[in-house]
Amino acid sequence: MSNDIKLEMTEQRFAQLLASYGAEPERWPDAERTAALSYMVNNVGTQSVVSDAMVVDTWLQSAAPQAPAFAGLEMKLLQRALPPRAQSLIDRLLVWLLPAPDLILRQLWRPVAVACLPLAIGLLVGFQVELAPEAYATSVEEELYLISLSDYAEIL
Repeated sequence: MSNDIKLEMTEQRFAQLLASYGAEPERWPDAERTAALSYMVNNVGTQSVVSDAMVVDTWLQSAAPQAPAFAGLEMKLLQRALPPRAQSLIDRLLVWLLPAPDLILRQLWRPVAVACLPLAIGLLVGFQVELAPEAYATSVEEELYLISLSDYAEIL
């Protein structure tokens, strides 16, 4: 922006300048500083707004941000135990199916489970596979009819 263009200062823009840059005119943008100063001098109501902004500026400058000192916080965090991890569905199912690890029964249970695994797989496959498709299956009446026809068949 060139300096010879005169900017019109509004009440809303003046409030934005105070909120953004504070009450000190040195912090305001160079392009709007002269228009804001003339607006501040010509309008009587701006003095209370500027004094409120000055109070906020002094409060912000007096409250210097400092990090709180927590002695030994890092060691406390490192020594703290982690929360228990939630078990998945598979883990809960295995705990329910298998005996506790400290029991002698678990030593016997594992070979029994391994021995029953082929049986379980065989049953699963057996229920899924059809021995004779339905298209070739014959009913009892059809079987009897075919048997009766065999009496009349010629033996070659």
